[in-house]
Amino acid sequence: MGNRDTKMIKRIFAIDIGNTAATVGFYEGGRLLNFGSMHYSDIPKYASKLAACGKKSHLDVVISSVFPKITAFLKYKLQSIKGLSIWVVGSNLPVKIRHNYKNFNGLGCDRKVNIYGATKMYRLPMLVIDYGTAITFDYIDSKGVFQGGMIIPGPETAYRALGQRAALLPKKLPMPKKSKSFLGRNTRECMESGILEGYGAMTDELILRFRKRYGQNLRVLATGGFAEVIRPYAKHIDTVDPKHSTKSLLALWRNYQR
Repeated sequence: MGNRDTKMIKRIFAIDIGNTAATVGFYEGGRLLNFGSMHYSDIPKYASKLAACGKKSHLDVVISSVFPKITAFLKYKLQSIKGLSIWVVGSNLPVKIRHNYKNFNGLGCDRKVNIYGATKMYRLPMLVIDYGTAITFDYIDSKGVFQGGMIIPGPETAYRALGQRAALLPKKLPMPKKSKSFLGRNTRECMESGILEGYGAMTDELILRFRKRYGQNLRVLATGGFAEVIRPYAKHIDTVDPKHSTKSLLALWRNYQR
C-alpha cells in the first residue's frame, strides 16, 4: 500500500455519505479541485470519469458512510472500474482516536472522521458541530481525547416535521437560507425566523455551556450542509468549514499510507 511511486500525483476522491445526501471532494496532489453534493447514483459515473482521465495516475476512492445499503451499492459499482482503489472507513481504513466513549464501535463513521480531522488540523481543545440530518456536538479535550457529545435533530429535520405534523402550516417549503426579519409577519416568515434564530440561539447557548464546563479556550468548528446558513445567527462559532469532512478523509487516508 505504501510502495507506490512517490513521483505519481496522488488523486483522491473523498465521499462522505450522510442520511440524505453525499458530500464529495476530489483532490489532486493535495489540492481540492472539486467539491459539492452529489446524488448517490451519480457517484460511480463521476468516479469512472476521474479514473479514465487520470492517464497513468491512480485514483483512490475514500468512503465514509452512515448508510450501509448505499455503501454496498457503491462498492459493487466501483469495484468494476479500472484504475482505482476503494477505501471504506471502518472496513479497510481504520480510524484511530483516543477516547473515553463507552461504545466507540457504535459511534458513527461521520463523527469519527470529523473528530480525527479536528485533532490533525486544529488547535485543541475543540468542539466540532456537524449540521446534517442530525446535529452532533463532539468535544475533544486539550490532549486530543474525544470525551463525548450530543445528538440533536437537525434544522431541516425539524422544519420538515413541523410542516408534516401541524395541519395548518404550509407543506414542502424550501429550507430558508436567511430570514427576512427577526419578527415574522406571516406564517412562512415565522417558520423561517423560528428555525434560523432558534437553532442559532441553541447553538450559542450550548457553546457557552460547553465553555463553562470545559474552559473558555474551547474553540468551535462548524461543518455540514447547514453550517454556513446558521453562522449569521450563532455568534460564538469560531470557524465554519463545510469541507471539513472531505479534508478529514484526505488526512486519514494520507496517514494510513505512511
